[in-house]
Amino acid sequence: MTRAAAACLAIALMIAAPAAAQEPEALQRWAAVNAAAPAPSTDLARAAIAAAQADCPADGATLGVISPITAWPRVDAAITAGQLVNAWTMTIQRSDCPQPFARYILLQDASGTLAAQMVHVGRSFVDLDSMAGGVMTKAMRTAGAAAARDIPGCSMEMVARTGALARIDMIEDKDIGPDRYGLRDSGAWREAWVFGICGRTLTVMMDFEGTPEGLKATSSPWASLSR
Repeated sequence: MTRAAAACLAIALMIAAPAAAQEPEALQRWAAVNAAAPAPSTDLARAAIAAAQADCPADGATLGVISPITAWPRVDAAITAGQLVNAWTMTIQRSDCPQPFARYILLQDASGTLAAQMVHVGRSFVDLDSMAGGVMTKAMRTAGAAAARDIPGCSMEMVARTGALARIDMIEDKDIGPDRYGLRDSGAWREAWVFGICGRTLTVMMDFEGTPEGLKATSSPWASLSR
């Protein structure tokens, strides 16, 4: 898989899709996929990440656990369509970068080629379907309203034009539920989503709960403003 193809597929994975119910048949299917296509070795994952474009070189990074994301709806659909064999996510720690943590997805195509794509700076347990399907909108709405209200010269038009997610900081995950191929149907955790808007930094606290019906996201009603 070329870097361009990996980027296009990663963009496709960001498009919202219906949540995949963790029914016994689905769990059996995902288990079979992971038995046939187990996680890549650390060396292969490191090489794929090093080849990926990112905000900071990942050379010498400490790699976290390589976890399957077979249950992410878009990944599941891509596997069914023959575009992917399997996919995983991992968080790396980069000691020489301004923001040490970054999350990547690893994509293996039908030829066996492994490619990586950085998802965001920081640490998060939110799947990309949920992120694109409403979580990002909730967080950005809170940050944007605070920016337009509290930053002199900022407006909702400028928020829409300049606002971007800068990083995600993990705050509390002691009550998190088990991961089943990339999704959680129980447990709760908290993350801080940090946005850059109108030259300032705004942080929105986000609470997440895994449920059988899908991820429940609750944003704080305000955003803290810093430089």
